[in-house]
Amino acid sequence: MHYIFQHSCGTRPGEQHVKQQTALGKQTPYRLKILGLVTGLIALVILAAGFTLATVQIQAAASAYIAGQSVWSRAQVASVHYLYRYAEEGQPDALASARVWLDIPLADREARLAMEARPIDRDLARQALIRGQNHPDDVGRMIWLFRYFSDFAYFRSAMEVWRDSDQYILELQGIANTMEAEWASFEPNREQLDELSERLAQVNDELGLLAMQFRLAMTDASRWMTRILSVVSVGFLFIIALLVWLLGWGLVRALRGSEHRFRAIFEQAAVGMAQVARDGRILDVNHALCKVLDYPKPGLLALRYRDLVHPEDWDVARKKAARIVAGEVDNYTLEQRLLKAEGTPLWVRLTVSTVTPPGGAEPYYIVILEDVSESRRLSVELNYQASHDALTGLYNRWAFERRLSDALQRARTEGTQHALCFIDLDQFKLINDTSGHFAGDHMLRQVVEVFRQTLGEHDMLARLGGDEFGVILENRDLDTAAAIAEQVRQNLSESEFVWQERRYTLNCSMGLVPILPTTPDSEGLLRAADIACFLAKEQGRNRIYVSRENDEQLAEHRGQMEWLTHLREALQENRLFLEAQLITPSVPGKSGLRYEVLVRLRNAQGEVVPPGMFLPAAERFGAAPAIDRWVIEEVFSQLAAHPAHLKGLDACHVNLSGRSFDQPDFQAFVLDALDRHQVPGNKICFEITETAAVNNLVGAITFMETLGQRGCSFALDDFGTGLSSFSYLRRFPVDFLKIDGVFVRDMATDETDLAMVRAINDIGQTLNKITIAEFVEDETILELLCEMGVDYLQGFGIHRPSSFIELLEGGPATGTQPSTNAYVKGRH
Repeated sequence: MHYIFQHSCGTRPGEQHVKQQTALGKQTPYRLKILGLVTGLIALVILAAGFTLATVQIQAAASAYIAGQSVWSRAQVASVHYLYRYAEEGQPDALASARVWLDIPLADREARLAMEARPIDRDLARQALIRGQNHPDDVGRMIWLFRYFSDFAYFRSAMEVWRDSDQYILELQGIANTMEAEWASFEPNREQLDELSERLAQVNDELGLLAMQFRLAMTDASRWMTRILSVVSVGFLFIIALLVWLLGWGLVRALRGSEHRFRAIFEQAAVGMAQVARDGRILDVNHALCKVLDYPKPGLLALRYRDLVHPEDWDVARKKAARIVAGEVDNYTLEQRLLKAEGTPLWVRLTVSTVTPPGGAEPYYIVILEDVSESRRLSVELNYQASHDALTGLYNRWAFERRLSDALQRARTEGTQHALCFIDLDQFKLINDTSGHFAGDHMLRQVVEVFRQTLGEHDMLARLGGDEFGVILENRDLDTAAAIAEQVRQNLSESEFVWQERRYTLNCSMGLVPILPTTPDSEGLLRAADIACFLAKEQGRNRIYVSRENDEQLAEHRGQMEWLTHLREALQENRLFLEAQLITPSVPGKSGLRYEVLVRLRNAQGEVVPPGMFLPAAERFGAAPAIDRWVIEEVFSQLAAHPAHLKGLDACHVNLSGRSFDQPDFQAFVLDALDRHQVPGNKICFEITETAAVNNLVGAITFMETLGQRGCSFALDDFGTGLSSFSYLRRFPVDFLKIDGVFVRDMATDETDLAMVRAINDIGQTLNKITIAEFVEDETILELLCEMGVDYLQGFGIHRPSSFIELLEGGPATGTQPSTNAYVKGRH
């Protein structure tokens, strides 16, 4: 809201009024003429005084609005800065500071609304303007200017721009409230906070544009007022010339008074102001400008404007200055660096306007200068924070993805070769868990330093997540990039992290992919690099997996990841369902119903998907625990809904993934499900593969012991295929051994398989375990198992899986004829 009014004092009655005064003079005595002149003098004095007073009021109010806009702009930028900090860090102090600064533009808005009210609410307007950090002595003039001039064309444009800023100021308030609610939630959504930060930057840009439009509108208003006052002044001068013998001394006195008032306003303005000649000479400056540039007034008046401009910015305003000199525009605004007296640069915002004095005097320029060093610094800081990681100082994911898109575009248009490397630190969680997150932060900084020392200055290194990093190796073929990646891995392996006398070896797994013109998009590149890194971890960690074109292993992995997406959608859309397969005793006469529930999936078209297509992906990528929970919830709720079935049930077998034991709340979930659905524990038998149990020995044993106290039984599934079956068997509190079908299936024709089944059954009987044979598909196998004394039988030769719901409702559960088809067991 920076503007200035240039004026002269005077008035100009119409020609008709002059003629009437002349005619009257011819018809009256001399004394009446004198009386008429005196009356005219009084009228002119009254008009001049009123005009001068109004002009001074306008100029004083204008200066007040100039100061107010400076405070408004500074408050708006500061509030955005602190809100951005709050989005990144969640510190309450940042939010409190943002609200303090935001209250200033909100108060100015409240004041404007009070001034727009009919009748005007002066008290509310005054209080709000003072709360907006406007000086109390200026508040009255600001209200007066708004009341009488806000509907004039140019002032109206400025007021409309001011009103347009309301929605963005209120949106800042809304963003602050949303951020506060997000940080107050149990798990703040980082993606939501990033989206709020992006919107915050957009709102900041919109407010900056509106502020510029407001300044331009007020500059136009200043020019318009200058022209109006100039025309009126000419009229006054014309009348005064006619009556100079009587009014001369009074007019001179009035003009001097007006000039003194203007000089006082010019000198006391809160922003720097200068009058500059067209050849660059500085004609006059105010005190604020001298203070901003640390120059004495004589020192500034001895300089040309170019002497104050930073040499690197000499060409910044060249085109705009040429247009204003040519008369194509009347004003322009820009930001550039000026040199202070001691030679240090200072960022300022300049509004340059042309002033054309009446009477043919040479035009000059009014320059309004505002120190924007702080807002400029905040803007640079905001831009840095938007593209860099706060902990390591590296580029963040947003900046990395932009650079990756640029590299992919160059590969397509220029044929250049680049590579993308994805880095995941090994055992980072171990350091966080054993030494704390503070130690983890220090370790990350040390790792980053190793990376920086190894990579070239043109390679882009970014932190993509907690312990994940990305590197874009530009203008490098895949072999060269692989050599550099290996050097990075080796240098990191040779380093050591020490924290409070503990020593940690630093290793990483890396996935390297070429950036090819045929790559669809940067998202596909990141996905491929992520998969390559995952494969490096699967192959033993602390290694590099280099993916080349037509990488079959990568393609297979990508296919499994796509199934993971389908699986998640199926869970959300409730497209999983259960089947059941009977487990029958080998000795006739045993009562009770026993079966195993098997999970199945329908695709989006309603077709049943073979379990071998989606269950491996679920195990590999950590979706199996979610399936476990769905199965447990579904089985328990259905059993509770069919009490008659539950009463006659011997046991329902439910498969568990080893991944579920990695979740600390899984045991509590199962106990809660038993309690909520009131299912007796002795009706449930959990099946756990021996490999899963060995991999998480402590978790599996704890789970078995706790659920065993509730009456649940346990079966060791696929027994015989693990590496340590017999040595670990005594440690597991299991009730059943399920002999793996890989031995049972061919035992009728393979002596080795027959011996294995016999040995497993014997050891189970010796340890008082109940044995169950899987893959029982024909009568020959059935007879051999019964002869051995295997307790229970399961397979296509006994019963083909059928609908779990039909089984609950008493539907058919009889077996079909024995089949020799390959049997794929669908469980997780």
